[in-house]
Amino acid sequence: MTMVSSAFAQQTITIGTETKVLKPYSAFAVTTDETARCLNCHASRMPKLVEGWEHSAHAKNGVGCYECHKAEKGDPTSKQGHFSFNVQLVVSPARCGSCHQEQYEGFAISGHATAFDTIKFLPMRESNPELFETSCTTCHGSVVNMKKGKAADGSWPNMGIGRINPDGSIGNCASCHGYHTDSLAIARNPETCAKCHKSDFNPAYQAWSMSAHGSAKNKAIEDVDLTKKHLNLSDDAIMKPNCQVCHMQASTKHTKATHNITERLSWKLANLKAVHTDDWGTKRLEMQKTCRNCHASTQVDQYYRKLDAAVVATNHIADKKITPETPFWQKLSLQNSLMAFRVGIAMLGSVDPLKIEELSH
Repeated sequence: MTMVSSAFAQQTITIGTETKVLKPYSAFAVTTDETARCLNCHASRMPKLVEGWEHSAHAKNGVGCYECHKAEKGDPTSKQGHFSFNVQLVVSPARCGSCHQEQYEGFAISGHATAFDTIKFLPMRESNPELFETSCTTCHGSVVNMKKGKAADGSWPNMGIGRINPDGSIGNCASCHGYHTDSLAIARNPETCAKCHKSDFNPAYQAWSMSAHGSAKNKAIEDVDLTKKHLNLSDDAIMKPNCQVCHMQASTKHTKATHNITERLSWKLANLKAVHTDDWGTKRLEMQKTCRNCHASTQVDQYYRKLDAAVVATNHIADKKITPETPFWQKLSLQNSLMAFRVGIAMLGSVDPLKIEELSH
C-alpha cells in the first residue's frame, strides 16, 4: 500500500514499512500553483515522465498536470478529493480541444476517430475479451470505463486512437503526439504511424518505405525542422513525401493543414469491397494538389486511373469468392488480404502478385 502525506512543504511517501521524504521539486518551467503541488509529489515518483513534460511546448506555455487532468466536481469517473483536487486519469481530446479547437474538430470527423467502430462488432470482443483488449484495441481503441479514478474493467490502460473516453469524447491525441512530450516532431515522424500501419493486412508503412517516395526517407527530411508550427511544401525543404505530408500538411501556400486524415482519400480500401468515400471527387482533387508539387498532371491522372482499375479488380475477386454461406472469419481473412493489396498499390510499394492471383481462383 502506498500513502502520500498532504503536507505541502515536506511530503513523504510510504511503501510497505519504508518511509521516504520527497525532495521539493524545482521546475524548469513556470507552473500554476495547482501543477506545482502535483509536481512536488509526482516528480520524485515519476522522474522520466516529468522530464519529458519539462521539455514540451506545454511546459513552456504554463500548461501542466492540473490543467490537463483536472476533473469536474462530482464526476463519478474521476478521483474526487485527491489532496483537495478532483483529477481524471484519462486525458481526452475534448480536454485538448479546449485549447486546440480547430485540431479537435478536424480529428473528430476523421477515420482515426471512427477506428473503434471498425472492430466493435468482432466476435472476439464477446468470446475472448482479454485477447480483444490486448490486440485489436491497442490501435483501434476501446470503450474506457473508469470509476473513482481507477479502471472499472480491463479496458484501461488503452492508447488506441479511436478510444471512447469516460467524458464521451472519441480519440486519443497522445497516440500520435506522445504522452507528456506533446511533440510535433513525434507526430510527424512516419515511425509513429508505423505503430499501427505496419502489419500484414495494413502494410502502408512497408509499402511507402519500399516506394520511390519512401526511399532514403531519413535523408529526405534531415534539413526540415519538424518542430515548426506550420510546415508547407512550398516553403520548407521537404523533398519526399511521408505520411503527414500527403495526409495532413498544407499542400500549397493557400491551403491549411488538417487533422482529418481522411480528408484527401477517395477510396475506402479497408472494406471487403472497396467503395468511394463521400464527396470523393473533391477529396481526390485535394490530394492531387499535394502530388502536383512534384509531378505533372498527366502523371498524377494516370496514377489514379491505374489505382481505380486495380481496386475494381479486387472487388471482382470479392464478388467471386464470397457467398451468403461463407463463414465470418473466412470473409475477414479475404478482406484483410484484399486491403493489403490495395494499400500496397495505393502507396506505390511492392505487392505480392502471386498471392492476389491465388485469391482470384
